[in-house]
Amino acid sequence: MFSRITADEGKDSRFDSIRGSPPKFFGAFVAQAIWVSTCLLPVLAVNSTPATTLSALPFITVIDVLGVLLYVGGISFEATADKQKSDWVAEKKAKKHDEDFLTRGLWSKSRHPNYFGESTLWTGIATMSAGVLLSGVGQAGMGFSGSAVSRAGALAMAGASPAFVTLLLLYVSPFRQ
Repeated sequence: MFSRITADEGKDSRFDSIRGSPPKFFGAFVAQAIWVSTCLLPVLAVNSTPATTLSALPFITVIDVLGVLLYVGGISFEATADKQKSDWVAEKKAKKHDEDFLTRGLWSKSRHPNYFGESTLWTGIATMSAGVLLSGVGQAGMGFSGSAVSRAGALAMAGASPAFVTLLLLYVSPFRQ
C-alpha cells in the first residue's frame, strides 16, 4: 500500500470522495479507529499484564513457535502476492501482456492470496497472545479467575483480531468480487 500511495503522488485516491465531507471523513476515521483497536486487542491484553507476572512464563513455548510461524508465513505469503501483482501491473502498463487477470504464481492458486496472508499473519499474532492469555499466569495477570468463562473471554480477546480482519476481507473489501 505504501508503494502504491507514494507512486500516486503521496495520496490515497480512495479517500478523495470523502475528504470534502466532514461527516463522511469522520465516519471513515471512526471505522479505522475501530479496526485498529480490534486488531490491537490481543497485543494490548498481553501488554496490560504486569511484567512481573509475565516473567513467570517460560521464555518460549510451542504455542509461541506456532504463532511466529503463522505470522512469518502469512506476511511472507502476502508480500510475495503483492510483489507478484505489482510486477504483473507494471508488465501490463509496459504492454508486455494483455491479460485481464493475474493467473501466475500464488495468484494461480487463489483469487486473493494477499488476503490469505493477511488473515494468517493476524492469526499468528492471536495464537501467540492466546498462549499467554489462556495460561494461569495470564489469567491471574488480567485479574481473571481462570474459570471456563474467563478463559473463553481471553480466547475471544485473542481471536477478535483475525476474525475481524477476515470478516472485512471477505465481506467488506471492495476488491472481493
